[in-house]
Amino acid sequence: MTEPRRTSRPRATGVGSITDATAGTVRRDRVAELEARLAKLESGPRLRERGRSLMDKVMPAEASEHFRNAGREHLLGVRTIVDHWISRLDDADTRAAGRARDGGREKIEIE
Repeated sequence: MTEPRRTSRPRATGVGSITDATAGTVRRDRVAELEARLAKLESGPRLRERGRSLMDKVMPAEASEHFRNAGREHLLGVRTIVDHWISRLDDADTRAAGRARDGGREKIEIE
């Protein structure tokens, strides 16, 4: 299904009936044009740079710093929640291991 369909006739180039030498020249010209377009795209500012430039115009640097710090605090909060649940799982594993050693019975001291 992923292989291209094979046809009995050669694929049309859209140029009409041209000689092999002319086709080679057309291909070289097309490749040169595409390489020039690619070089133009690569030499311009990247999307991230353009977006950063826009944000610098709209939002002061101090606000960016506050948002960055808020993001950090958010991640620290998530870390705290994850650490809490990891410790609960560890405690549950410890209790289960203790019960398994005792044969699953709980000892109650009577005074």
